[in-house]
Amino acid sequence: MQKITLPLVMIASLATLVSCGTSTTNNTTKTPPTPPIVTGVVETTPVIQTGTITATMTMTPNTPVSLTRDETVAYNTPAGRDLIGLHVVVTDGLITSVVATPQAEHDISKNYQIAFASDIKTKAIWKKAKDLHLDAVGGASLTTAAFEQFVRSF
Repeated sequence: MQKITLPLVMIASLATLVSCGTSTTNNTTKTPPTPPIVTGVVETTPVIQTGTITATMTMTPNTPVSLTRDETVAYNTPAGRDLIGLHVVVTDGLITSVVATPQAEHDISKNYQIAFASDIKTKAIWKKAKDLHLDAVGGASLTTAAFEQFVRSF
């Protein structure tokens, strides 16, 4: 197993933005503290991720923090390296939306990804992203493992 260190600065920064605000007292502006740099260690095979991360936030108390990621995730299979497109929304740590777009080229991998894409919504919605553990969704154990790793990185 190879260790990969993933920076979680984005998440720490977003959390700091939610909890901090700018206030004015006697016409002096206070600057919010600099967010800490947070890193984590994941033991797994490398996964290539490309795409965007967006966050929807307001400075209103008790407003849910929602993170959306659209990425193409690569993972190894017996047929070679496969890609799958993932669109995931995590709100307050819970998965609230999942769309998987099959991109495999090998026929067997395509079939597994199609089955995964049709079943993942019912298996992952309202589960905690950081603790996600699923059985082989749609029979696609390798696709499920890549999805779990992707979601835990939120």
